[in-house]
Amino acid sequence: MIPRHLSLVPVNPFQAAALQAIIDVEDGRRRRGQYPYAVALLRQLRGGEAGAITATDVKRAALNYNPKDRAGEPKERYLAALDKLVESRGDVCPLPLSGCAVSQYFPQTGYRLSERQHRRWDVSDSRREKQQEKERQQKRRRYQTAVAQAEIELAFITPSALTAWYKRQEKRGIYDDDLTDMLAAWSGRFTGLQDKAFCSGQPLWAILDEMNGELSQRSAAQQWLDTQLLPNRLATNR
Repeated sequence: MIPRHLSLVPVNPFQAAALQAIIDVEDGRRRRGQYPYAVALLRQLRGGEAGAITATDVKRAALNYNPKDRAGEPKERYLAALDKLVESRGDVCPLPLSGCAVSQYFPQTGYRLSERQHRRWDVSDSRREKQQEKERQQKRRRYQTAVAQAEIELAFITPSALTAWYKRQEKRGIYDDDLTDMLAAWSGRFTGLQDKAFCSGQPLWAILDEMNGELSQRSAAQQWLDTQLLPNRLATNR
């Protein structure tokens, strides 16, 4: 048996009243009628005095109860809610009681429920972060695939079709930085093309604007030679 000086002592009168009400009802000290836990609680809060339950008693127990509010919930609804609250040891807090009623009467239960809610939030946050990371990875893979596709397409592009190719990559959302290196390597394949422009550090759109005349006005002989330098043409000649 726990010594009296080591026993748990309720930290507030509401908690003490709730615990004593549970003892009174479940030890048979009170006859079970309608709302036995609530009635026992309200009588504990008024010092153990007998007598009918009044609106003042309910107001003392449920801080959000206002007997003068005609549009508010009736006294019986609060009695029923208080009865369920005490019977469940704070696990159930029905309306119209406010959410703070749990911590008011059963602080340990309020703490446990709060911890449980925080754990649920942590799990939810963790799942959301994992989903977001998964989506970022998928987006990154899709982008890398698009860059690889752009490089494959570039291998079969002649200078005359470069502007149209670049516009397609813009629509796909590929960054110029990922296109510049492949263009620098690609341009060295063709004669009469200012391939050093791609290494100038200028924005890619500006480089292509400057090269627009050179790209669109290549002679018939240059265009023919360009087609001979494409990979599929070289493969056919082997």
